Amino acid sequence: MNRRPGNYAEQAKTYDRTRGASPTIVRTLSGHLGQPDGRSLMDIAGGTGNYTQVLQARGFRVLIVDVEFEMLRRAAEKLGPGRSVGGDAGRLPFRDGSSDCAVVVNAIHLFEDSAAAFREARRVMREGPLVLTAFTEENNASLFVHEYFGLESLPSSHVAAGEVERLLKEAGFGTVRHEPFVYTDTVDGSLNALHTNALHLAGPAYLRNTSFWHELDDETRQKGLEALASDLRSGVLERRVAESFRRAAEVGHGTVFAAWP
Repeated sequence: MNRRPGNYAEQAKTYDRTRGASPTIVRTLSGHLGQPDGRSLMDIAGGTGNYTQVLQARGFRVLIVDVEFEMLRRAAEKLGPGRSVGGDAGRLPFRDGSSDCAVVVNAIHLFEDSAAAFREARRVMREGPLVLTAFTEENNASLFVHEYFGLESLPSSHVAAGEVERLLKEAGFGTVRHEPFVYTDTVDGSLNALHTNALHLAGPAYLRNTSFWHELDDETRQKGLEALASDLRSGVLERRVAESFRRAAEVGHGTVFAAWP
């Protein structure tokens, strides 16, 4: 069920060097999750557990599930024993109603079948909410880095916010709310967050830990990096980043969805 460009077992070795728990995302999740109050929370497709760790520190009883063992191995080091489970978002290995609430952070573009993943999230969740952050079609209007790699648009599949809401309601969520958010940091190292910093956006160490990067061939990557480096030196990239940020203020770098049964 998970669409995984690149080799996440290999990426896991360096993932946390450029990917962390963004304060922007933590604030966004927390604003919809509400008080922990000892509630159980499932982090679906949680990778190396950066966000799971923060939510655990805030008082949630966390459980992370991911399809890649090497990512989970690193999550287990952060969360302690008994908190990490291997499994696919479209076939969660848990009984019905086994978690109070759940999160999915910047992962739905990696799902082959988002509808199945949403149905599974609804099945394993009690009162909710399910809070997910996503990069929608609208959000991508502020991105430009793909142009440096000879692409007219981002190769990954990003659907409109209205389509995500429709799928959530069809999965059994009665109430769905969504709103755009804007990154004020680059900590999670997502492609959208990198559009706020010219130096990071031009850096292969940051780009290599994005799904976008792993959909490109070596020659395309090299040409793109050379073009980015040139514009970084001339100041053009800094201006493009500023323009992108102004656009993101209108359309958002990402969208948060909160859904309740």
